[in-house]
Amino acid sequence: MKFNHKKITEELFPNYSSFDRAIKYPYFAPDYSFSFYKGEFIKGICDDLNNRIPILSVGSNRSPYQLKRKFSLGQNICVTPATLYDSDVVYAASISSYGSMPATQWPSKGTEVDLNVLWLNEEQLEMMHLTEALGVAYNFVKLKLDSVKIKDFKYEKQIYGYISISGAFPFENNKPKRLSLINANNVQLKNFSEKKALIFLIYSLGIEENRLSEWICKVINNKSYRINLLEKLKSEAIKPHNPDWHIVKKSIRGNLII
Repeated sequence: MKFNHKKITEELFPNYSSFDRAIKYPYFAPDYSFSFYKGEFIKGICDDLNNRIPILSVGSNRSPYQLKRKFSLGQNICVTPATLYDSDVVYAASISSYGSMPATQWPSKGTEVDLNVLWLNEEQLEMMHLTEALGVAYNFVKLKLDSVKIKDFKYEKQIYGYISISGAFPFENNKPKRLSLINANNVQLKNFSEKKALIFLIYSLGIEENRLSEWICKVINNKSYRINLLEKLKSEAIKPHNPDWHIVKKSIRGNLII
């Protein structure tokens, strides 16, 4: 089924300003399977998944909007709804090149998060590694078996993901905050919107709330400032204990070396 209705298209692929792109993170994600296929957004799966690598999406990679930016509609990709168990999705101690505080997985016993899995071929996986700044911003990891369940069918093989190298951002009482736009049950952590998280961050830097738009522009346009900020955030980050994942040490030509 193709989506040609203007309202649906605007919801899936909004024309955000730079400010909105920062504060609207992690963007809208459908609760159904979808594909980019032959230049179109399609409801359902349009390719065999057997030769694809499943990647859990915890932040903006859930969203058609972000996937279009990273891959374009010309890349054939598949996405299926999934549930993440015993973890939550929190704000990483990092800042993106477009001014958002990005997401990372965090252990949370009993929590169940509504996410999706992105199925990539080997070439697309290498593209994703570049967009995730592999080895700099994120580690590529293999997730604990049974910690992720695909909703539409049974899948018992390995699922992979990306975890922030820095760790989580420490909010009040040195605890992470979960992303309010991502649905979950049995949550243990408090919700924060992206805008609220950014306001908390700039307040900690001694910047007034009414300068958020100006500050986001600085993050986007001043690379040196952003790099210095990343180092500061990294030094203050908190790390998870006993996580449900292990780092994949090397990826060569699609062969995952553990």
